[in-house]
Amino acid sequence: MPELLGPGGQELENIGFAKCLHSDARFEVAILNFYAPFQVKELENLPKLDWDLYQLKQVVFNIKFLKIWMKSGFNFQMSLGNCFRNFPELFDAWLNAKLNTFDLCFTGISPTGLLPHILNSCIQNNLAFAYHESSIFHPKNDYFYRLMEGNGSFLISAKAKEDYLLEHYPHADYSIIKQWIYLGQEEFLKIPQRNQHPIKFGYVGRMDSGKNLQVILEAVKILKEKDHVLEFLLFGDGPEMANLKALTQKIGLEDQVEFKGSFPFEQRHTCFTELDVFVMTSTFEGGPLVILEAMAAGKAIITTLVGDVPNRVFEDQNGYVLPVDSSPYALSQQMEKYLDQPDLVTKQGKRSRELFYKNLKKKPAKKSSRKVFGTSSVQKVISG
Repeated sequence: MPELLGPGGQELENIGFAKCLHSDARFEVAILNFYAPFQVKELENLPKLDWDLYQLKQVVFNIKFLKIWMKSGFNFQMSLGNCFRNFPELFDAWLNAKLNTFDLCFTGISPTGLLPHILNSCIQNNLAFAYHESSIFHPKNDYFYRLMEGNGSFLISAKAKEDYLLEHYPHADYSIIKQWIYLGQEEFLKIPQRNQHPIKFGYVGRMDSGKNLQVILEAVKILKEKDHVLEFLLFGDGPEMANLKALTQKIGLEDQVEFKGSFPFEQRHTCFTELDVFVMTSTFEGGPLVILEAMAAGKAIITTLVGDVPNRVFEDQNGYVLPVDSSPYALSQQMEKYLDQPDLVTKQGKRSRELFYKNLKKKPAKKSSRKVFGTSSVQKVISG
């Protein structure tokens, strides 16, 4: 985690795994992170990999770093994170010296140019390597996946990911894990049922093109035209927010749709206190972690068929699952079920929490950590 630009699901999982390992007496953990523009108590409490200017003198006097530093407005730590992500070879002398003091490197960041470089360094230093694929496997990362065969262990959480590995990388070593709410889980479990009038649907997360949120607005328009009374709350921000706000005005949904804006990382559970039904229309996801949060919060769920959704949302039990390419009309039909039968909100919300307690409240990743990192002696783990 050379730089954490926002508290999304991937960052949560990285911090959560490191916290999990740190709580296990068999491991000593150090976090490799140069820059985070937000404060997370759990991250701040984890040991960091030490560095100083003298150790990184070959980096900070390099013209590539100096250009990044000036472009950042002279934000030194942001520039270190950015430089490490884009020019990891500049850090080789420092990183190799650090890697020699560890037994294992664990990471869950996107497998772009940085990760193959780190994996190669681990191979040269005879260091075990574990990678958590928190998103989806993508052909563009084929070089990294092939390098992982015989040189590292995958951690995956969905059957679709296992199928992809077996088809494309049959010799890969992997372990199937169950995700959990890595930070603040108990706060979600305390959320009470809401007084449901009017019924409030909502979304919590980043607003980008992959979330396909315009489908939601168009579904709300259909329901409005049928004289249904409802509200839709959007929590978060992102590159699509301006377009979504413009569409909301264009189709006349100012009274039905409210943009709640960004929220403090450690207060994200409060978003769910205002919702009755959680709606997600993503075209692709890894977990997704937010579905677990909605389950723990006791919410009925409408979602597209992405990631590990088949193991979390069950038709007519705790919600409804739609194909990824579903139309606004198809979504409006599922939303209309709650409007016509408000008792479904309570019934399915209760079932969501029951399923969470039954299958997901325990932290099976600790068991997986014993399989992947298993040893009876203390190991030193670098996480990033």
